[in-house]
Amino acid sequence: MAGYEPGIKAATASAVFKVRCKSTRPGEAVFVVGSHEALGAWSTAMALALTTTADTFPTWQSAPIPLLAGMMVEYKFIIQREDRQGTPQWQKFDGNYRVTPVAGQVLQAVSDWEVASAEISTLEVPEEPPVEQVPKPTKPTEADKAIAQQENEERLLKMAESGVEKAAAEVIETCPLAVTLTKREMSRRNFSQSLLTLDVDAPEPEKAEKAENEKAEKAEETKKEEKLDKKEGEKTEGTPQSTTATEEVKEVNESTAEDADAQAEQAEQAEAQDAPAEAPADVVVTQAPMDDEDEAVEYEVPLKGLGAPAVRGVPLKHITSFSALADVADAQTKVEHRRREKEKAQSRYQPYNLDVPVVIVTSEVAPYSKTGGLGMVAASYGFEFARNGHRTMVVAPKYKHYDGISYCGETRVRIKDQEENVKYWHLRKDCGEGKGTDFLFIEGRGIQRDGGLYNDDDGREYPDNLERFTMLCLAAMEAPLILDINGEVIFLANDWQAGLVPVYMCYKYRRHNCYTQARAIYVIHNLGYQGQYHGHDACRFFGIDSKAAHDLVLGNCINLSKGALICADRVLTVSPNYSKEIQTASGGFNLQDFVSAKAASLRLAGILNGIDDCWDPAVDPDVFVNFSVEDFEKGKMENKAALQKMLGLDVNPDLCLIGFVGRLTWQKGIDVLASVISWLMQDTGNGVTGQVQLIMMGNGERQYSDTLRWAESNYKGRVCGYVGFDPKVEHQMMAACDLLLMPSRYEPCGLPQMYSQMYGTLPVVHATGGLVDSVKDVSIGVETATGFLVSPLSSDKLKETLFRAVELNIKRKQDFLRMQRTAMQHDYYWPKAMDEYERQIDIVLYEPATVR
Repeated sequence: MAGYEPGIKAATASAVFKVRCKSTRPGEAVFVVGSHEALGAWSTAMALALTTTADTFPTWQSAPIPLLAGMMVEYKFIIQREDRQGTPQWQKFDGNYRVTPVAGQVLQAVSDWEVASAEISTLEVPEEPPVEQVPKPTKPTEADKAIAQQENEERLLKMAESGVEKAAAEVIETCPLAVTLTKREMSRRNFSQSLLTLDVDAPEPEKAEKAENEKAEKAEETKKEEKLDKKEGEKTEGTPQSTTATEEVKEVNESTAEDADAQAEQAEQAEAQDAPAEAPADVVVTQAPMDDEDEAVEYEVPLKGLGAPAVRGVPLKHITSFSALADVADAQTKVEHRRREKEKAQSRYQPYNLDVPVVIVTSEVAPYSKTGGLGMVAASYGFEFARNGHRTMVVAPKYKHYDGISYCGETRVRIKDQEENVKYWHLRKDCGEGKGTDFLFIEGRGIQRDGGLYNDDDGREYPDNLERFTMLCLAAMEAPLILDINGEVIFLANDWQAGLVPVYMCYKYRRHNCYTQARAIYVIHNLGYQGQYHGHDACRFFGIDSKAAHDLVLGNCINLSKGALICADRVLTVSPNYSKEIQTASGGFNLQDFVSAKAASLRLAGILNGIDDCWDPAVDPDVFVNFSVEDFEKGKMENKAALQKMLGLDVNPDLCLIGFVGRLTWQKGIDVLASVISWLMQDTGNGVTGQVQLIMMGNGERQYSDTLRWAESNYKGRVCGYVGFDPKVEHQMMAACDLLLMPSRYEPCGLPQMYSQMYGTLPVVHATGGLVDSVKDVSIGVETATGFLVSPLSSDKLKETLFRAVELNIKRKQDFLRMQRTAMQHDYYWPKAMDEYERQIDIVLYEPATVR
């Protein structure tokens, strides 16, 4: 350990340094640094680390440090990472503390991080025991290690709990998407809006009520005036001219709701890979103000007033991500693809626990229920774990009757002090080579609805969602017991809807000597959605004690994600970089300290999602011409010409064809893309701009849909603004385009950037989330690069990066071809990702379980 190693005798002049500090985050520690060599001689890298425990936090202290008697020592406290990396945080006051050691005494210097003063006192020095009485050190047992780990995790969690208010303040300051639900009225609360904030001009709850009263009074006055003035009979009764922000935004929302492409966006809720969608029309919300870079973005195109022609492509109601509409290869196609691509399909990790059953708990699973990426990923889990050799079970709600399922049993679970009956419906799905997955669908009161999975047809969240997903978690945990599986089991709980699985594992089952060898892994697909609910007594609702309820509460609401983070035996995210981002204020959405606590206890990892086997240009039935890495130059040229013709673009092989596929929302960076269209189309003689065609396919907010239509109408033959979505066209774009644009502000994993590389289309992406993990920037050299990273995201930076990419395509064709070939040779398919999942399962089964 860096720093001074104390080793003193009782008569030596020494001092104990102690400070009360609640400002540390998990993974950080308090250090004392000073003028004496024992305190690092003012070097923060050599500073003396103080320690604390779950019982003594927030007090940090040192052991007795030998110092030279009579020589004054100056010192100060700092906070820095435990590994001493990064920039230390110094106490914020001028000057230093001072202490003068006294021979034969142990002085104690007690301070407070927030106060520039120190209290000096003398400690009694115990007699040193004879040498023969000193016990010999023994090697710690596994039980000792488990106890030590539990104590460390308790300390980290206590640290996280102490900083909740500070963390929330930092989120509001640094993240324009985040806002706590605790400030909302119940009528405005919706789990899918946890990344949205109220309009800065919208009235607060109390003001909103007052505004409504004033509106009613004004309406009554208007009616009286109309009765008195018969000549004004054409006036519409009860329509006062109110100019409150609430009415203005509501009018915009109502008119927008009439537009077909806006309806799809308003129906959106939680997406596994993407940030949240727009709110339903009756909820007044808007994105928070942008940062300085975003404020610099100025639209070069009109955004309104172009009418609302029919949306092209497939229906999008209750769909939150286009990935939910993508084709998924059946078992036979997957097996055949992996036989062709033996190198990519080969496992490079040998698992130790293939005999351990895996239970996948999810609120949606394709093809039975899907609104976004979560359903697709859950389906992949079901297939891949079974293919690897695990006994695999997928547990999901039975939102409706599915073909082929059969009733197989029932049980009772307790929710809100009431017994609820749960029925199980079963389907066995073949995965090839004699392997298969058991799908278990849960039927219970309130689960089946006529609308979407989470919201009704008007976009309102079902009021009993908390009950519905509590039932899912309890039923999922009872299922293995009904099948007499109570040994080693892996529960893979996906997102907040399954967040109670780790909580019940800790507080219900293990306490009753059940599932003692099982482990709960919590997979975060998008931490922006946390399952936050007000107005419930957690102890009564979930049937848990006060400690468990404390784990589930954040501020004044239940937060299912917080409970899952605390209680899970391991936490995984859908990309390595995303696991780092959610430890920051800009990505953690008030839970960053709890994620950091998991990371500091070495229970956090990130695994990049895989892509489905159907994304293979060699056999893709949707593309015009199939091709492989051996003949991709000719194949892409033919696909390019065919797509140009189909979409009404000028058929010109020399132009750089750029594509965009995504929801038309601020989160996807469509406003930044809109700001560069005119620049991209203008030929200024540099041989780059003006030599471009652009295909933009998407659906969402009205203003951005109008942007697509405007661009197409103003740049005939050069721009296609495809308002809507067609999965077949998406495949054709991947095969035909030279570049794919993904200027997303926020992307936990992302899939299109991996699809595109398999087809030789180089991605231009914002350096965020999983995009960083899956795209190698051109700056590392064209021999190994697979795309282009934009950082930071701004209009000017996007122009700079696009110029470089288009210039490479047009003027340095061989280098561009080299990058295309490298991209196509990359492996983003599921077998590679599953190696990492198997590794994490081996680790979690080896480690002690989380104990609360």
